[in-house]
Amino acid sequence: MTSTLANVSVRRITLALHQLDWPRVHPDSTVRCIKSIINNKSGLGILLETDPAAAVAVINLCRQSNIELSFENLSFQQLINGIPTHKLLKTFFSLKTFDIENLYSQLPIAQINTSSAGRAFAARLIAGKTGQANESLAFLAGLLADIGLLALVELFPKSLSAILEESKGDNAAVLRLEKENLGITHNAVSRQLAQKWRLPQAVADSVWLYCIGEADKLNNLGNSGIILTVRLADMLVKSITSGSESIAIPARLSLNAEDINEIKDKLRSFIYEINAAMQAPQKFDSEAVKQVCISLLEESAEEKFTDFLAAVSSSLSPASSATDIAGTICSLICRILKAEKAGIALTDNGQYETVTASGDKLEFSVFDNAPSAIEAGFEAQSTKSVKLEIAGSTIGSMFLQIPAEGPLANASFLNNMTAFISQLIAIKLAAQHDQEIAQAVVDYAQTPEQLPRQSAAPQPRNDLSEIIAEIAAGAAHELNNPLTVISGRAQLLGQRETDEAKKEILNQIVEKIKDAHEIIGQLMSYARPARPQTRAVSPFIMVNNCLEKITARYMSEPLEIHLENIENLSDIEVDPEQVAEAIAQIIYNSLESYESGNGPVQISGSEQKEQNLIEISIKDIGCGMSDETLKKAVEPFFSDKSAGRQRGMGLSIASSLLKNNNCSMSIQSELDKGTTVTITLPKAD
Repeated sequence: MTSTLANVSVRRITLALHQLDWPRVHPDSTVRCIKSIINNKSGLGILLETDPAAAVAVINLCRQSNIELSFENLSFQQLINGIPTHKLLKTFFSLKTFDIENLYSQLPIAQINTSSAGRAFAARLIAGKTGQANESLAFLAGLLADIGLLALVELFPKSLSAILEESKGDNAAVLRLEKENLGITHNAVSRQLAQKWRLPQAVADSVWLYCIGEADKLNNLGNSGIILTVRLADMLVKSITSGSESIAIPARLSLNAEDINEIKDKLRSFIYEINAAMQAPQKFDSEAVKQVCISLLEESAEEKFTDFLAAVSSSLSPASSATDIAGTICSLICRILKAEKAGIALTDNGQYETVTASGDKLEFSVFDNAPSAIEAGFEAQSTKSVKLEIAGSTIGSMFLQIPAEGPLANASFLNNMTAFISQLIAIKLAAQHDQEIAQAVVDYAQTPEQLPRQSAAPQPRNDLSEIIAEIAAGAAHELNNPLTVISGRAQLLGQRETDEAKKEILNQIVEKIKDAHEIIGQLMSYARPARPQTRAVSPFIMVNNCLEKITARYMSEPLEIHLENIENLSDIEVDPEQVAEAIAQIIYNSLESYESGNGPVQISGSEQKEQNLIEISIKDIGCGMSDETLKKAVEPFFSDKSAGRQRGMGLSIASSLLKNNNCSMSIQSELDKGTTVTITLPKAD
């Protein structure tokens, strides 16, 4: 089956899903959860079992907090007991909620949640009776079975309202109408979200197939037991809420009428209790409660440092110079760590480039004796000055004007932060790639036992590739420092220049140096790619991440990109960011093979079950390559395009990143007929 990224709704849904941490939550659920957190987390676990969106928010929070998740033995109450109270409060205060008062045609969010909770409750009972599925996984699949429906309510409330009205409650008709009007069904969206959130495959399969009538015939499917369990649970919920007594019990589940009646009686009582709880009005305007929340939201110094690291990591870009990084750090120290003023001076051949931050104001300067010059702008009594050192060498100084209380007043905290800043700036001064800067953030944010599992050693390069890599690394190192100085001087001159024509020339210099830094980053990515951080990932999710990135790069240009047999591929074990970048570079190359620059490009997938491998092919029918060009296709800076059209780094970067992840790449091409690039990736265990 082939899907084309031409349908506007499908494209919007696909892009929105990759940005969706969790769907909006019913406002009553949010208030109940916050009240429970304030009351020593009492009953919060039970509340999470009745609201799928809130449950997903806590699952993602556990991952962010490095709390181990055991989906086969899931207990929300145990999970939340391991999460600091202030983090739970921050999460629930920041949750987006449905505007129930203004939601189009009053879509039944509360009813969807009640059905989800009832389905989960019944699925656990059925799994316990039959032994055909793990009780915990069955419960989670039942709870999240309609998570895609909540996502569609958020994205297309008017369209979904019309679909529900037209279907009149006929589930098969709902799926058909969703497909016709949106190009996708809510159960397919549920599956995509389950894969995005790295939920077990059994859960992803169940939320995808439970509401399809043919599910009863899937006995040969590995997860058919859990699918049929959730399907029967859904029918039981519908029989209670609609009054229907007709239920087709899947033969494989081996349940008799007595079993069904027992489950229905328990389910009926459960749904009654939920509905009764939903009737209680929820208000959250007590000043006393607010004060409790404020006190509980106070973070420890360690947690503030973690927030600081995360902010630094997300603020860096490949074109950032050492001075740019210093400016970012000073701003974040003021904003997150509450310094009244922060300044950094970096030494360069007797001169100092300095940056100071105070509130939202950022200033750059050059001095011959910066430490004394920059210190003069700080209040002596509340200022701490520290040297920035790496491997025994001083690379600059930092000045902090800080309040009497707070994390920066703690000597241990200050030493830890200073060591991190010194390492970060030293890495940039040494012209190492921004991925290594990101790794420095990871190293400081996590203890060794918390670091992700590393992949096997990457495949060795051949002698020629190693020589090219050494040359590339050396060139990048030698070029980066003078370019940084030129950029800094041009920015300083631009700040003082009043002549608009000259100012424009200086801005052009800065922009071109950013291009040069990007080229250097590409060189380093080719020469010394960072050690991969591998995990199991869906090829479908990864490819769609590539398409999102490509769409953003080409902005409004129409692209003709087709997907075939990607959605059902097994998970792969790679660094998803590195492999996604490799695939994106190949797609860029394919698009550039056309004069129009917009395709078509065909992306297809297949599985080699005997070798435990996945293949993804990217095919175009563009200009193709001659035999001579094909031999040099992966060499850095080689391009048969006219000057200025391409840098010639795309396929070389792709090849380097794939080798780094124990993947391989082959290219077949014929002049004037097109090119096919096939990459082979290892399956996840």
